[in-house]
Amino acid sequence: MTTMSTANTRSTRDRTTVQQRAAVITIEGVWGAGKTTCARRLGEHLASLGFTTRVVAYGARHGVLADLSDFLEHHPLRSRTGIGGFTVPHHAIIDLFLRLCREADHQTRVYQAACRENQVVIIDHGVYLKMAYYLTILAERNPDVPQHTLLPQLRACTDLWWLHPDLAIHLDVPWPLARERAIARGRGDGNPAAVERLLFLPALAENYQRVLAERPGSVRRITVGLRDADDVACKAAQYARHLLKVPAE
Repeated sequence: MTTMSTANTRSTRDRTTVQQRAAVITIEGVWGAGKTTCARRLGEHLASLGFTTRVVAYGARHGVLADLSDFLEHHPLRSRTGIGGFTVPHHAIIDLFLRLCREADHQTRVYQAACRENQVVIIDHGVYLKMAYYLTILAERNPDVPQHTLLPQLRACTDLWWLHPDLAIHLDVPWPLARERAIARGRGDGNPAAVERLLFLPALAENYQRVLAERPGSVRRITVGLRDADDVACKAAQYARHLLKVPAE
């Protein structure tokens, strides 16, 4: 891929002085919304325009991080079958902080390295979906505390390292439809058909909207509906081209 000398978009993370060489784009949406497909096609499009582009999800796992990921994925504190939930109350906080540790590694090691080496970095696992997941866990365990109080507390734990994208493309798919799509595809994290996920998704979707509403300047919504993957990717490309100041075709 050829580097375009005119493309030198930079951004800064909140509350830090770290400069990013790359424009950072995240593809947002609940499980089953089509994030991975959209990210791949958007990456191919931007590369065809001459931008050095990398689509990232999770980095190589080794050492402690490999052990941590294995524990979270294969021995989760939260049940993924039956009615779900945590075995004991304190498991929720342990699970939350373990996931935050892993996410901090992804963002500070994997994503920042990609930013130093490319002009555009596309993250295909929505960073704001993860924030909404953490918020939903906290809200489940603290039902008497309003989310508008919990979210700033969560931010206080992540603001020093959380990478806010220049552009967050939200694939807006209602969670029941996204769940059915995930079941039909038969791939992805966890078990999309589990009762646990069915019980969890309504609150997650509500909190997701709350998290996204905090970023009106960078979030762009695509109502997916019955649109095919090519049409969705084309709309995402329009948003990305605007960010990168590429003339409309």
